[in-house]
Amino acid sequence: MKDPVIDTEGNTYEREAIERWLRVQSSSPITNGYLSLDMLKPNRDLKKEIYKATGKPRSKSQARAKSRSGSPSRHDLVSGRVLIDSYLREISSKSKLSVSLDGMGICAFSYRRITFVIEVPVTANAGFMVYSSFDGESDKYKLADKIVAWNTWLRNIGRSSSVSHVKAGQKTVFTLKGSERDMSRCDVFQKTLEYFVEMSLKLHNLLHPGEEKVVENVCLTRAPVAVA
Repeated sequence: MKDPVIDTEGNTYEREAIERWLRVQSSSPITNGYLSLDMLKPNRDLKKEIYKATGKPRSKSQARAKSRSGSPSRHDLVSGRVLIDSYLREISSKSKLSVSLDGMGICAFSYRRITFVIEVPVTANAGFMVYSSFDGESDKYKLADKIVAWNTWLRNIGRSSSVSHVKAGQKTVFTLKGSERDMSRCDVFQKTLEYFVEMSLKLHNLLHPGEEKVVENVCLTRAPVAVA
């Protein structure tokens, strides 16, 4: 943990992780009670303990020296965001979606009443992340088998991205870890995103067998893309 924040009930979270969570949900992943960003404040006591255990942050002069020694430039760090944002704008121009990254490299869109959050980390060569989340319970072994099968399928069709899931309170958070390779072109990125949407629909149907959504013909644009 690097930047701890605490809520009004005394629960502590990593700032980046809980801010990402609250862009999809409006509840605490610990208590499932209502939680919003304005209910969080820095956990300074814990941060002091972290500094004692790991050492104080570098001074500005040390940081500048490290930057001069070969660290990625600001341009390198944001280039992935610029690329993905251009793809999202191109996809939007061909569909009813209206998506573009905000200043933190995050955006959200809805497809068949499921919310998806895209995040492009500022870290160089970090690829991109896509999240969906669901209520409901499923046999953990059946769900684990699905994840393995989907990752095998992604590899078999030439994708370098992978999917995973985690339980957060009463929620199942489904994640696509998008690789640099799968953001090489707009059509490749779009198709990878559509594959994740399709898997998310299947996951919804697994968790909610009585409320099944249509899985076929997932397409974010008016006309399907053909990836060469």
